[in-house]
Amino acid sequence: MNNFLKSEVITQMINEQMKGKEKLMGLASDMGNLPNGVQAGDTFTMIKVAHLGEMVDLVKGQTIALEDLQTTKSSEVIEHKAKGFQLYDIERETTIGGKSILDKKIADMADIRVRAIEKSLGEKLAKAPLKYACSEADTLLAREINTALQTAFGDAQDTDEFAGIVVNSRVATGFYAMPEFVKADYTFTKDGNGVVRGGVIGTFRGIPVIMSDVTTYDTSKSECVTFIIKKGALGYKKVAGEVEVARNASKKCDEVYDDLMFVTGVIDDTGVVVVRKTIA
Repeated sequence: MNNFLKSEVITQMINEQMKGKEKLMGLASDMGNLPNGVQAGDTFTMIKVAHLGEMVDLVKGQTIALEDLQTTKSSEVIEHKAKGFQLYDIERETTIGGKSILDKKIADMADIRVRAIEKSLGEKLAKAPLKYACSEADTLLAREINTALQTAFGDAQDTDEFAGIVVNSRVATGFYAMPEFVKADYTFTKDGNGVVRGGVIGTFRGIPVIMSDVTTYDTSKSECVTFIIKKGALGYKKVAGEVEVARNASKKCDEVYDDLMFVTGVIDDTGVVVVRKTIA
């Protein structure tokens, strides 16, 4: 009897389990795979594109000035994460809560893959230049969200332009008592707000509100950090190698090794605002 786990099967299972677990990843642009030959610690250049300048007066006899898109560059460090687990032969038929131990370990592996990338994304978001100070460490008021939106984006507040608002679970609880979030007679309040599905607790003025505790709490200052993110403002590149499986006959088990290489970054500084009590 062949007791070996199949590498390609485990790889597919982890990839499938990752779907639906993404929170910050779901708000970021997947910019494809990293180029061949890169290693952990290498720097990867991300291009940031600025908008064209304003139109100018046209003067008779003069040519219309041409303007290229202005670009800036940021150097981001490539990260390489890895994890492994063992599956003993004696565990193969064991189930917990109706699921096999292998299924449980695969789900855990998918969770930590997503969390590794999202931790990196959150760390980059926290450094975004646009910031707005709120009054409390773990509470966010509707007027503070509205003011942050106006301060950061002016009249460019079309709902469809936003990827989402990411809040810590401590802040999320305050939304459930916020009239602008739950009262049915507010025209921008939707049915189902407060019901958590896939990390989304509802919408604020049509913008999805996502609950995530990854990088949204500053333990050094004991305060929550909220991110308001426009579409296309955040991105990542990754390479997930095929999982490797090795047989350890001396322990009667299979050893599963997984690794993930990625780089993350804010690709539009004007598309992110950080809301927290301390912004200095």
